[in-house]
This record gives sequence, structure tokens and C-alpha cells, in this order.
Amino acid sequence: MYLGLDIGTTATKALLVDARQATVASASVAYEVSAPAAGVSEIDPRAWLEAVRSAVGQLRREASRELASARAIGLSGQMHSLVTLDARREPARPAILWNDARGEAESLALGADVPEIGPLTGILPMPSFTASKLLWLRQHRREEFERIAHVLWPKDFVRHWLTGELATDASDAAGSQLFDQSRRLWADRVLDYVGLDRRQLPQLLEGTEISGRLLPAVAEELGLPAGIPVAAGGGDSATAALGLGCVRAGRGYISLGTGAVFVAAEESYRPTPETLVHAFAHCVPARWYRMAAMLNGASCLAWVARLCHEPDLEALLGRVEARGRGPGQILFQPYLRGERTPHNDVSARGALIGLDAASDSVDLARAVLEGVAYSLRLAQDLITSSAEPLTFVGLVGGGARSPLWSELIASVLGRPLAIVADADYVAALGAARLAMVATGAARLADLASPRSVVRTVHPDEERAPAYAERFLAFKEVYPALRPLTRDPSAAPLPGSAPALFSPNPGPS
Repeated sequence: MYLGLDIGTTATKALLVDARQATVASASVAYEVSAPAAGVSEIDPRAWLEAVRSAVGQLRREASRELASARAIGLSGQMHSLVTLDARREPARPAILWNDARGEAESLALGADVPEIGPLTGILPMPSFTASKLLWLRQHRREEFERIAHVLWPKDFVRHWLTGELATDASDAAGSQLFDQSRRLWADRVLDYVGLDRRQLPQLLEGTEISGRLLPAVAEELGLPAGIPVAAGGGDSATAALGLGCVRAGRGYISLGTGAVFVAAEESYRPTPETLVHAFAHCVPARWYRMAAMLNGASCLAWVARLCHEPDLEALLGRVEARGRGPGQILFQPYLRGERTPHNDVSARGALIGLDAASDSVDLARAVLEGVAYSLRLAQDLITSSAEPLTFVGLVGGGARSPLWSELIASVLGRPLAIVADADYVAALGAARLAMVATGAARLADLASPRSVVRTVHPDEERAPAYAERFLAFKEVYPALRPLTRDPSAAPLPGSAPALFSPNPGPS
């Protein structure tokens, strides 16, 4: 038995699998994120520990004997989110989550002052990344910054509780913007600028390595064997890729949740930071991946349903399908929360174009489905412009549950999409697979495919040309509306930022 834990933004998931990777038991425990003001997103890291206790407790009630025979644990977690510990290894402040936008000015300054940062760290600076959050703390919460003894990421905070060890893996480090992607080491140039030294950062491991062993007291509390190994694990984008078998070039996946990501595995490091496509280390050795990260996904559909007082989302989608397929007359720009790829503009805003007096909730819902699909097409074009052709693309996340939306996305992308079993737990499965490799129970070569493909969604060839034409119109919307939809009080657009900091020789 192998246990995978996935520490997500709004929920922690636990998956127990057997030696054949068949699911024995699974559980998900949700928690609230604090958002007291625009752009602020935080949580007490101890909420993750309570969620792990609860999720594993559910597994214990469902499969106590199997859980008690677990051989190893693997970890996965949301990337970029900043966890700081004080000298006593206690949380120094609430964790600043990946979708916190307060570091926009600091990210622009980092790019201006460290011009080599794109090729070095795989992507241009953005507020989402850990480096910009640290700079924001240093600039606006100096006392809190000076209390930092250790910097971790969400899954690594859970690791410390499980094992007492301070460690991370290359894929989570990759999302920090403190990491030299090609050498898979901490980037001293960026650390100096931010004001950290390596003593404040955890040990770097590959995701397949053993990071520590389960402490007896925690083992007793969770109903697990004491001393079993805990694999280094990975950031959730990377572990989901492994869960889907995306470790070789030509294999990729789309995750359509609150936001959306489009990931393609790579066998070498080939950064293209100017495209705003991330080039990150994978959670397995000698592999990387390219990722387009979008802040707006299925949350846009929830927004339009709420706006139109449509409590039954499934019924709304049924009415969209009943009205006929093919593109509607309304174009939707889905940047309700700003956007990362391809614009790096936290102040970008959404737009509905082509409304008339007859437009209703069904028309708006169709426009949202299409707008998100066109955003994914932008991502695909950027990823495939400098990568090997994709021969497999999986589709996971809440959006994958809708046959209508899945087919629409396939038609806009012009490619078949694989829907896999247990899609909500692919990151936890990837973590469990890393645990299997760490203990020698499996080889990476044996894990280069998903467990099972439930169905394959094919493009609607008849309507694909019409979607292609509307996609060309969609591409014109952002540059046309950019000056009109930005908050006038927002930080300057990329390329116009003054330098805010001078390089720092070390911790202040």
C-alpha cells in the first residue's frame, strides 16, 4: 500500500493505492482561504495539518488494515505559496498563497534589476511566484521578513510535521523563482537580491528520493506504520503530470479547475520566458516540463451562473447544449482575476462583447465555455511553437466532467483529449507513484501512462472551422481592451517598471 497526499489550495486529498496502483480508499477535506482585501490570499499553514489528520482519518475508517500496511508516503502540493518558519520552526505568519497578487510591483522590479532571471529560472517574474512574495514581505512587513528562519512550500510544511525534516524537491523549488532550472540548484543571484541565503532554504532533493521517515507519534495518530519513508514528492503540476504518465516529450495534459494549466513534458531545459510559458524542473530526475498557467478556468462558469441566478449548473449546461452547438455571437474575455499566461497582467479584466437585447443566461454561459477554450488554445499555440508535437493530452479537473465543454475544448484545440479515471486525484496518484519509485516498488519507465483512459473526446470536425475563425477574433480582444480595463491605480505594465531594490548581499 502507498499513500499520496495532495495539499491543494482549497482542499487536501488523500489517496491509498495498492501495488498495482488500484485505488483502495480516497478522501478530500476542504478548508477556507482568507481573502480580507483585493489581491490578498492567505491561510494558517496548520489548517493543512488538520486536513491531513481528517483525510487520513477517513481512510482509516474505510480501510484501516490496508492503511496500517502502507509502505511509503508521497507528497504533492500547490506551488509558489510561501510558508515561513521562525527559529523554533513554527509558522512565522500566515502562508501567502500562489494567487495573492500583492507582489506585482516587486515582480516588475525583480525583472528590471535581474535581467537574466527569465532564462535562469524558466519564466519572467510574476506576483504568483515565491520570490515576489518574499520581496513584498521585505518591503512592507520588514519585521516579519527578518523573523524568517526557514522558507518552505505547503507540502514541505506537512513533510516537516511528518518527519521533522526540512526538504523540498526540484519541481516545487522550480516554482519559487529562487531556482536555477538547468542546474537544479538554488540560484544564488536571486537569493542575494531577495535577501536570503541557502541556510534559510530546505534541502534540495529529486521527487523520487526519500526525504525522511514517519515520526512515531505522528504514525500512531494517523494509524500508519512508524518509520516508513516519505518521498520528496513534487509540486502539484508535476505530480499530476506523473499521475497521467506525462514524463516523456510529446505527452501533456490540461487541468481545468478554478484556474487552468496546460502542461507538456520535456526531456531537456528549453526556456522561452518571453512567451510567458513556464519552463520548470519535473518531479522526476532529468526531466522538465513547459506549462501555460491561467488564472481563470471553471471559476468563470461558476461566476456566470451566480450572475444569472442559475443555481443548477448541470441544468444550465443542458440548456446550452439543447440550443445547438457551434460558436455563439458573444465573445468572452475570461480574465476575471487578471491573467498569467500569456499576458502577465494581474489587472486585466473580463469582458463580454456582442451582447444584444435578446441575450440570456444560456448565451452568456456558452460564451464563457468558448472564452475559456480559446484561452486554452492560446496556451497550446505557445507551448507547441517550441516543443515536440503532442501525441497525448489528458483533460482533468472539474471542467472535464462536462461532455459538452470537453468536446468544445477538443474542437477549439483541434485534437483528441483523454478523460482518465479518478481525475480529481491525479496529483495524489503522482505522489503515490513517487513513493513507489522511492522504495523500489516501481520504475519510472513503468509509470509513463495513466492508469486508465475512461474515454477519448474527439473534435467536432464540422464545427471546428467556425471555432477557428472565432479564435482569431478572440485574439484581438485583449490588445484592444487592455487600456480600457486596467485599474488606473495598478502598478505599471511589464517593461515600464522602475527598480525598487538594489541587490542585497544576504539576510538583513
